[in-house]
Amino acid sequence: MRFVKRTEKPLSLSIYAEQWTKELLEQIEDKGSYSKVDTEYKERYRQEDVKTALEMMYTGHCCYCESIIGISTYGRIEHLKPKSLAQFHKYSFEWDNLHWCCEVCNTSYKKQKWNFEYPILDPSLDNIEDYLRMNLQTGEYEEINDNPRARTTIEDTGLNREKLVKARRRVVVRIVKDFKAHQQCGNAQTFLAELREVMEDMNFPSLYEDLITYLLVAE
Repeated sequence: MRFVKRTEKPLSLSIYAEQWTKELLEQIEDKGSYSKVDTEYKERYRQEDVKTALEMMYTGHCCYCESIIGISTYGRIEHLKPKSLAQFHKYSFEWDNLHWCCEVCNTSYKKQKWNFEYPILDPSLDNIEDYLRMNLQTGEYEEINDNPRARTTIEDTGLNREKLVKARRRVVVRIVKDFKAHQQCGNAQTFLAELREVMEDMNFPSLYEDLITYLLVAE
């Protein structure tokens, strides 16, 4: 998980978000509950320009686990503040509440979870490095200074689920092995520079960033 800079609001939201929100809230009041409202009123955020903007903002990666979306999993428009909760109906079409998420994180882990006291970290608002660090030995995320928001984020998004941890450890083992081989040939710096150039095309780019920094110190 890492910080990203939020891009400009998509045109569809700039034009219609206020109207869509008004109509959604009216429908909720008329029907008596959010669950009874027709899908057409609840999912208007599923616009092509919204999807494109979020994909670009996250460079094709999941906002939580940083896996590349589109190869083995579908992308989902994620509402950080769950739109189904009464307090957050009004944020259903709010650009600052929308993120790009893999199907696994979205439907199997984050779901509609929300901790009102210690909310999940916002990748486009919070400096993630102040809350979370990657343990390069274990492949697990760790809380910095036992921060409760970091703990919520790890637990509610499944950042340390077994398959993710194993995948991150495989990356570390492979890169360290390749680094040592290049080091013996006197090409370690070139290898790290080339690694930095391609890391945005890989799963877990922030892991690559941490690993490059660690290996630079080792070099």
